[in-house]
Amino acid sequence: MFRSADLKLCGIFLLLVLGVLANIFNLVVMLVQQWRSGGVKTVALIICFISLGNILLQISTFILAVSVWVGVLCWSDLPLFFCVVLFVWLSSSSVSFWCVAWLSVLYCVRVMSFSSVLLRAMKENISSILNVNLMVTLLTSYVMFTPFFYLHFQNETLVMNMTEECNIKKPLFPAWVNVNIYVIVFISYLTLMPLMIMLPTSLRLVVYLCKHTLSMQKNHQSGSHAAESYLLVCRLTVALVWVYLTTLLTISLYYFHAIFASGLSADMLFLGLSFYCVASAMLLTCSNKNLREKLSVLFSWGKKTLSRSAEDKSGVTATV
Repeated sequence: MFRSADLKLCGIFLLLVLGVLANIFNLVVMLVQQWRSGGVKTVALIICFISLGNILLQISTFILAVSVWVGVLCWSDLPLFFCVVLFVWLSSSSVSFWCVAWLSVLYCVRVMSFSSVLLRAMKENISSILNVNLMVTLLTSYVMFTPFFYLHFQNETLVMNMTEECNIKKPLFPAWVNVNIYVIVFISYLTLMPLMIMLPTSLRLVVYLCKHTLSMQKNHQSGSHAAESYLLVCRLTVALVWVYLTTLLTISLYYFHAIFASGLSADMLFLGLSFYCVASAMLLTCSNKNLREKLSVLFSWGKKTLSRSAEDKSGVTATV
């Protein structure tokens, strides 16, 4: 019989396969688009960052889940590879969360019209501004989590798990790190700050597109296809906001509960992040026209291949 931990690990592995495939597809399509265009397209660059961050996030999530499953937290010394994987896990999640926020800003600024001179100037230069922000985000995401390289075990055993014959230990930061302040700072950077950017820009975009769609329908303008496209963008944006908000709230709850209470199981955190990588990749594929077209081409090619193989088999059967 499988234990609960075994089933959760299988679920994380299944999400890993789905998420990595979806994000690799997005990454390859966007890289090909960048190469063919001969320049740097901000939308493609952001999606590349999100896809690469999601791939690293899912792989590191699975490695952490396997490490906990085999009992790394029961060893006498905390191995360096666990600290490295933990650093990659947090840094890649930070890059993904921030890039989703910047993508929301890009869509909002490009779609909406502004009367202010400052906002119009920002709209004209939004690509350059976001390209710089992406580089800053990449740098700060790696600098923010460098203290995780210095994690170590304390001497005292916190939890006794007699059924597994394992003394589970809690990793600690070095003495020069104020744990409460540092965790509040990096949780604010990891979840609160990108959420404060993503949520208002996404909701503003949805409200603007809904109003525009209603005005088109009231005026009986020709362009039902455009109205359907706007509604599709609204639905996908709301879905992405829901996935984003749920994931960030789960992360915040886990870390704050670990500080001020006994702590929650990391299994739900691993499953939540794995689900985020899969859902965000699929939503990005559906919301981007180029990705949708490439996916439809891939599906049509697969259907043709299956039909050809079926015809070949039928021909062989008829010959026999």
